[in-house]
Amino acid sequence: MNKLIVSTLLIIITSLACSSNDPITDRNVAPLEPTALSPVYASSSTFADGGTVKGVANSDSLSVNEVQGGIRVSGTGTVSVEPDVAVLDIGVEVFAGKVSNARSEASIAMDSVISTIKKLGVEEKDIQTTRFSISPRYDYEETIINGKRVGTQVLTGYTVSNTVKAKIFEVDKVGEIIDSAADAGGDYVRINGVDFTVDDPSPYKTTIRKMAVEEAVNKAQEYALLTNVELGPIISLDEMGSGSIQSPYEADYGMRMMMAAAPTTSINSGQLEISLTVNTLFAIK
Repeated sequence: MNKLIVSTLLIIITSLACSSNDPITDRNVAPLEPTALSPVYASSSTFADGGTVKGVANSDSLSVNEVQGGIRVSGTGTVSVEPDVAVLDIGVEVFAGKVSNARSEASIAMDSVISTIKKLGVEEKDIQTTRFSISPRYDYEETIINGKRVGTQVLTGYTVSNTVKAKIFEVDKVGEIIDSAADAGGDYVRINGVDFTVDDPSPYKTTIRKMAVEEAVNKAQEYALLTNVELGPIISLDEMGSGSIQSPYEADYGMRMMMAAAPTTSINSGQLEISLTVNTLFAIK
């Protein structure tokens, strides 16, 4: 009797265990069907790396994946403007046997340069020291020690350099200011270059933002047409550059202005380009 009860219990337990392994089905849940795609993407060779379309030049691309699909394009807006500010990089360099002598001569020359450009309209607040240095200068001499030629380092003096950047808002006077500053500083003057820029580029940003977005939209529409998909709303937009200013011209005068009957310096400001780029992502309907 006991054996019969035990056998019956084992059969019941085994049946329950087997039934627990059966898959649970729900007749109310419809089976998932693959999303229908345009014939352009019908072949398996169209997709790479798990369903992302790649290979479009630059930052423009069209992607279809499970994370975030869409058409990624960039657009750039650019305007050409006339500069309204010149930034003059000017300084003095003096060499002397003693630091005190070099510093004194450099100070006199720099004071003369700054005083001159102030008289020509450059304000104190627009003059900024960018570099000041005192460095030793050495020569190398050969001496004979124990019958061998040995190069030795010999201190010959010290070089003092002082450089400032001056913002000139009267761009048409840049040549005159350079000539007068060079005369004031004499042979100690070093003019390292002139950059032209726009003091306040913000009024142009609305225009170049509009241009950049319009270009991005046109690109996205073109890609949608070429790939036979319907363009959806914009998902994201990132601005790059924030209106960077590029100068096609820089006046470089080397290390020294020569004083011997130099003609009037001619400076042409030309034009500048202010540009801004946006990176966008558009949905695909």
